Amino acid sequence: MRRYASIWLPRWATDRLKRRNSPATGPFALIESVGSAFKLSALNLMAFKMGLRGGMTLADAMALVPALVTSPADPQGDQAALERLADWCCRWSPTVAVDGLDGIIMDITGVPHLFGGEDGMQGQMLTAFRRMQVTARIAMADSPAAAWAWARYGAGGSLPDRTAAFERLKDLPVASLRIEPSIAETLDSLGLKTIGAIANLPRAPLAKRFGLSLLTRLDMLMAREPEPISPRQPEAPWRSRAHLVEPVSTREAIDTVLEHLLDALCKLLTDEHLGARQLVLTAYRVDGDVQTVRVGTSYPSRSPKHLARLFRDPLDAIMPGFGIETFTLEAVAADPFSAEQASLESTQQDGGHFSQLIDRLQGRLGNRNVFRFEPLDRHAPENSFARLPPMARSNRDMPETELRPTRLIQPEVIEMEADGRAFTWRRLRRPIAMTAGPERLDGEWCNGGMDISVRDYFQIEDEAGHRYWIFRDQGVWHMHGIIG
Repeated sequence: MRRYASIWLPRWATDRLKRRNSPATGPFALIESVGSAFKLSALNLMAFKMGLRGGMTLADAMALVPALVTSPADPQGDQAALERLADWCCRWSPTVAVDGLDGIIMDITGVPHLFGGEDGMQGQMLTAFRRMQVTARIAMADSPAAAWAWARYGAGGSLPDRTAAFERLKDLPVASLRIEPSIAETLDSLGLKTIGAIANLPRAPLAKRFGLSLLTRLDMLMAREPEPISPRQPEAPWRSRAHLVEPVSTREAIDTVLEHLLDALCKLLTDEHLGARQLVLTAYRVDGDVQTVRVGTSYPSRSPKHLARLFRDPLDAIMPGFGIETFTLEAVAADPFSAEQASLESTQQDGGHFSQLIDRLQGRLGNRNVFRFEPLDRHAPENSFARLPPMARSNRDMPETELRPTRLIQPEVIEMEADGRAFTWRRLRRPIAMTAGPERLDGEWCNGGMDISVRDYFQIEDEAGHRYWIFRDQGVWHMHGIIG
C-alpha cells in the first residue's frame, strides 16, 4: 500500500520574504495589480488576525489597518523558491514534486521507518520548517488527493487506511476534492456541502450533471483511481543516505560522512554485480539550501577509495553555511561489473589502474579536456582525426605517413618572402635555415564533388632552431603545425 505526504504552506509568499530578513515586524501583505486597483494577494499571520483577507483592495485594507506594510508580489520568485524547497525535501523521500503554488507532494512509501514512523517523520519535518520560519501543515494518507484535502481542510497528521480514512474525510467540504470552483458552488447551492453527501449519491446522475471530473476526483480521494506524481528529480535505484544528529560544517566531517556513504553504496552495487559510472552527492543544509556534487568514471567502479579520491577536489565547492544535516549519495548510472574483473591480473588489472588515472585526470582537468585521437580516412590533415573518450575502443591504426608535427593548428596565412629566405608569422620575421619537401597532398571527394585544392607541404627550420610545417595552396602560404 502506497503512502503520500502533502505539505501545505499557507503563507509561503510572506514567509519567503521573512526568511530574507524582511524589515516588516507588524501586519504585512503582498499586493498585485488587478485591473485598475491594487489587491492583497498574500498576508502574514498578524494581518490575518487583524481581519484582512486575500482579494481585498488595498484601499479597504489600509482603512481597516492603517499600519499595514505592503510589498509587490513576486509570483515567479515564489514559484522558483518553492521548487528549490521541493529539492530540499528530497532529504525525506526521493519522489518529491511541487503541488500548486503553495504545496509539496511526496511519495513516502517505505520511508517513514527511517524516521521512527510517520509521527516521527512529521515531527522532524515540522521542526525543520519551523527552524526556517516557514508555516507548514502536513498530512499523510493512502492517496495524494486525500493527503491534499486533509492538509488544507482537515486537522493534518496521518490518516488511517482507506475505509477508516473516509470516516474523517466525509465531513470535509466539497472544495477539498480539488474540483472547479463553479462545480463546488453549484453543489453547495444544492445542499451537497460535504464529501460524504456526494459519496452516497448514485454515480450516473452525478456524471450526467457535473461530468466525469467530479467522480474522478472522488475516486482519487479514495485511492480507487491513480494520481501520478511527476518528481522533480528522477529516483536513482542505488542510493545511500545519512541523517546526522548534529549538523556538520567542517571538511573533515564531510569526508567522514562520504566515506560511510560510499561503503554502503558500493555494497549495494556489489550485490547486483554493478559498478558506478556517475555519482551524485547531495548536501542538505539546515537553512533549506541544497548543494550537489557530481563525478563520473571512465570504467565501472565500486572501489570506495577510488571514488572518494574523485570527490576530493569537487567537495571544495561545498559551502556548509550554518551546517549540513543530511547527505544522500546516488549512483545515477551503473554498468555490469563482475567479480572476475576486479581480481584479474596482468592486462585487466593494468586497465583498471589506467581507468582510475583517467578518472583523476578528468576530475582535475574536466571531462572535455581528457581525450584521445581517432584516425580518419581524410586527406586534409586538420580533418584526419576525431576526438574520442580516453577509454573508447578502436580498431583503426594510425596511418603510416611522413613526419607530422606534434602540434597541429588551424591553417594560418603567412607572408613568404619572394626569395624564400624568410617568412613572417604572427608579426615576427623568421629567417629560414633549412628546408625539406615538398610532400603533395591532393584533394578528395567531398560534398558531392572533387576538392580541387592541392597542397605542397614543407618542413622548415628557422635560424633559432624552431621547426615548422607549412604548405602552399594556390600560391598562398599557410602555417599548419609545429614540429618537435
